[in-house]
Amino acid sequence: MRLRLLLAYDGSRYSGWQIQEAAKAPLTIQAEGEKALGRLCACPVRLFGSGRTDAGVHAHGQVAHVDVPDSRAGLPWRHALNCLLPPDIRVLSVEEAHPRFHARLDALHKTYVYDFWQDRAFVPPRLAPYVWACGPVSLPSMREALACLLGEHDFASLQNAGTPLEGTVRRVIAASLEECPAEEFLPPHLPRLRLRITANGFLKQMVRNVAGLLFACGTGKLTPDAIPAILAACDRQALPSPTAPPQGLALASVAYSADAGLPDQRC
Repeated sequence: MRLRLLLAYDGSRYSGWQIQEAAKAPLTIQAEGEKALGRLCACPVRLFGSGRTDAGVHAHGQVAHVDVPDSRAGLPWRHALNCLLPPDIRVLSVEEAHPRFHARLDALHKTYVYDFWQDRAFVPPRLAPYVWACGPVSLPSMREALACLLGEHDFASLQNAGTPLEGTVRRVIAASLEECPAEEFLPPHLPRLRLRITANGFLKQMVRNVAGLLFACGTGKLTPDAIPAILAACDRQALPSPTAPPQGLALASVAYSADAGLPDQRC
C-alpha cells in the first residue's frame, strides 16, 4: 500500500532532506522519517520526498510517499508517526495513494517562501531562526528585479554546483514580494518582507540565489536592468550576489493534478 504524507519541519538542526549514507551520517529529515516508519512497519522502508530541501531549510508543506505492508493498513498513521518523530518534524496528514503516485515525478509545481527581516535594531527571538536579518532594503527595486525572473528562462546563473541535471530551463509561474503585517507586541519596526515564488521546478539553491539577487538590488549593489545579462550568461560566476542564508527559506506547498490518483481516503 502506498501512502502520501504531508510534512512540516523546522530544518534548523538537520542536514537537509536527503538521507546520507555514511558511517556517522548526519541528521536528515528523510532518515528520521524512515526510522519512524520502519518501526511501525517492522521492516525497512524508503520515504520519497517531492524535493530535497537543503541544510537549515524548513518546510510548511513537503509531500512524500512511502510503500508500507498491506497488513498495516489500519494504523492511525498520523498519530503514530507524530508519537515517534522528533517534535521539529510533524506529519500533517496521511492519505492512501494510487500505487503509481510519485511525490517528485508527479509534482506540477512548487511554491517556496523566503522571509527578510529589515530592522537592524532587533530580531524577535521567535523569528530569528526563520528570517534573514538583512537590514533595510528598497521594496520597489526588489519588485522590479523580481519581475525580470517571471516566465521561462535558463536559470543556470542562479544554480549552485552539486547536482548534475539534464537541463537548467525552468518556468517561474508566479512571484511576489509583500510586506507582512506588523509583529504584535513589538515597538514600531520595519516590516518583514516575504518572497513567494512558484515554478515548475527549481535548481540547487535557486531560491536562495534569487533572494540574494533581490537583496543586491534592494541595497543598490545591483540594478534590475542587469538581470537579463546575468541570466543570458548561464554561469553562476555572472551572479555577483551571494547565496542568501538557508534559515529564511521554506518549502510552502507542492501542487499536483486532480487526476494524480489519490483516493479520497484518510488514514
